[in-house]
Amino acid sequence: AYHPLLQHPVKNSIRCQKNILITGSNASGKSTFLKTIALCSLLAQTIQTVPAESYCAPIFRIFSSMTLRDDLEGGDSYYMVEIKALKRVIDESKKGGNKVLCFVDEVLRGTNTVERIAASTEILRYFSRENVLCFAATHDIELTGMLNDVYDYYYFEGDITENDIHFHYHLQAGVAKTRNAIQLLKLMGYETEIVERAETMAQRFLKEGVWRE
Repeated sequence: AYHPLLQHPVKNSIRCQKNILITGSNASGKSTFLKTIALCSLLAQTIQTVPAESYCAPIFRIFSSMTLRDDLEGGDSYYMVEIKALKRVIDESKKGGNKVLCFVDEVLRGTNTVERIAASTEILRYFSRENVLCFAATHDIELTGMLNDVYDYYYFEGDITENDIHFHYHLQAGVAKTRNAIQLLKLMGYETEIVERAETMAQRFLKEGVWRE
């Protein structure tokens, strides 16, 4: 399958045995892949045409929690908008009927790390028990240590050099092994002091499990 709005799209294929959790660094292709699968599902169920060589799936009730924004008029923060979107999926899954297909980009990114990982784990696990097929993307590698029995893991990755990052946009089985957020600061011309101190702090945390300067 490929995204029909891209001038030079990269094709990817997937066969779902379980729910899907996708990891990967920034701009590596996670969100575009979720949108591609969502478009294929929607187009298949409406005009019986898909941007793919083949598509085989039952009829779904399709929901998403992607490209969200806070609601100033409604008084909802970004996090409130997120959890309302996910609650709609939970409520829909209880109604019976066709299976729910949902797409979740950056699960609960609107809140703090500790509670995000805890809540994301339980929400994604709940989806696996109910009438839901979920495609989710996250930067939280920690989730992959807690959902092995109910999610298959895939990732996107790029080649990082001293002065460049190259993305190939090919979906791979497994868990992402690289990060690029601090390297992107360097490529964008951030001061060396910021980049080097940030990298030192990150490496110390990965080694010791404690944040400190």
